[in-house]
Amino acid sequence: MQEQDRTPEGTVARFVNELSVEQVDALRFRGETHSGGPWPRVFGGIVLGQASMAAARTVDAERSQHSLHAYFIRGGSNELPIDYTVTVDRDGRTFSARHVTATQNGDVICDLMLSFAKYEEGIEHADAMPEVPPPEQCEPAHWEPPPGVDPDTLPMWPFEALEVTPDRVAEPGEDPTAVSWMRMRSPLPDDQLVHTAALVCESDGGSFEGVWRRYGDWHHHASASLDHAFWIHRPIRWDDWLLFVTRSPVAHSARALSLRYVYTRSGLHVATMAQEGLFRRPRTPS
Repeated sequence: MQEQDRTPEGTVARFVNELSVEQVDALRFRGETHSGGPWPRVFGGIVLGQASMAAARTVDAERSQHSLHAYFIRGGSNELPIDYTVTVDRDGRTFSARHVTATQNGDVICDLMLSFAKYEEGIEHADAMPEVPPPEQCEPAHWEPPPGVDPDTLPMWPFEALEVTPDRVAEPGEDPTAVSWMRMRSPLPDDQLVHTAALVCESDGGSFEGVWRRYGDWHHHASASLDHAFWIHRPIRWDDWLLFVTRSPVAHSARALSLRYVYTRSGLHVATMAQEGLFRRPRTPS
């Protein structure tokens, strides 16, 4: 990767380009993947973000995305583009429903339903954001590459993160919830669809931190996302730090549920995620 691509501006520009989709016809779109690094599979958040962009391109601009429900059918390849086929299920007076199928080489890798709505007056409430230190009082999060991988060969992640809870397994009796502040490394374009897709994408990044806080590193080698639900309670522009609160309230039969809550610096609850993942210990050689 060229040096200029590793600046914050270049990193975010690359990310925005990866979220973008090419319109093939009225209801078909294509998104590119980027090979490189130690992972042969495409990050699921990119699939969600691209599908969000594709569906939004078929909806009136006055309607904003408020929910997404997805099933990850099989792992996607970083070596192939992804084709998105949008089905217009309904355009009502307030809501628009879209079904998106993501495929590679004719195989379905993700199946999604998305809903868009006009703003309307109505009931409004929210539980208070957890009491946490502001971003200025938190330390940067540290990420270690996989063993044997030179970090200089990896593309920079477009987000920067600050630790609120310690980056370790919770001690006995300690709350295993994972809490962090996150923001873009440089400003996103002035496009609400891009801000929404970026948040949709990152809802899948670190989504199992609550599981890691309970069990530690072993699950990283054998985890897979099964499904993903994301609700956007208020249209959000990602121009500042957002607080991500992630916990896993239950697990059974090698499946764990993860819940994630997203807040603005001012305490507004702007989004909620629910995701189930498969966690199997790595097989030992016989």
